[in-house]
Amino acid sequence: MSRFILVATMLAMTFAGCNRFPDNSIQVVGNLPPDDSCVLSADQDLRLLRGLYDIAFRAGGQPADYRIAPLVRSYIVTNALEFQGEAGTIQIDNFDITLLLPDGSVPALPPPLVNPYRVTTNAVIPANLAPGQSTDEVAGAIGIPAAYQEALRAILAETGFSSVLLEISAGGTTFGGFSQRSPPFRWPVEICEGCLENCTAEDLDNSCIPGQDVWPYCTAPPVTP
Repeated sequence: MSRFILVATMLAMTFAGCNRFPDNSIQVVGNLPPDDSCVLSADQDLRLLRGLYDIAFRAGGQPADYRIAPLVRSYIVTNALEFQGEAGTIQIDNFDITLLLPDGSVPALPPPLVNPYRVTTNAVIPANLAPGQSTDEVAGAIGIPAAYQEALRAILAETGFSSVLLEISAGGTTFGGFSQRSPPFRWPVEICEGCLENCTAEDLDNSCIPGQDVWPYCTAPPVTP
């Protein structure tokens, strides 16, 4: 009888340990541009301060999605034991995104468009060795689907705004099977039509993300009409 109680107690402690992830254990802390080689790295120093989305841009005659590369930070500490594998590593697999106007209001979108919406991503963030440490990883995803362009055009024309906010919340599951959701991170995006014509052809050709976020590449700052 005593042996059963001992085993049951150990199991209870193990499961409780797996669930000791603090609130806000993952956070979105920034949005990254690709480097000159079109590579995204969690170790890079360059950060974007705001986004730019030219909804008039066409690639092969087709509208382009607005893409994001959020930097996701994990504060989850390792809880691997001799008889239990690592459970604190987390796989980020989605972003919940709410499209907001600059005043914080949520615009109504025509069906079948939805707001908020979920997009997929894939990034694995290792658990930290000690409390107070953090680990970063970048997770690329679609921030605004191209199918939303007409609705954006109509909303901005009606409201007079020239930008939107993307309220981004990362979600994922630890290797121990516990779901985690980050607090919202607000990302401002300027919306324009044809404003990237202010960049030279060479600048656009060198951009890894044509049609958006070319602040590091433009010789002159884009102008919103």
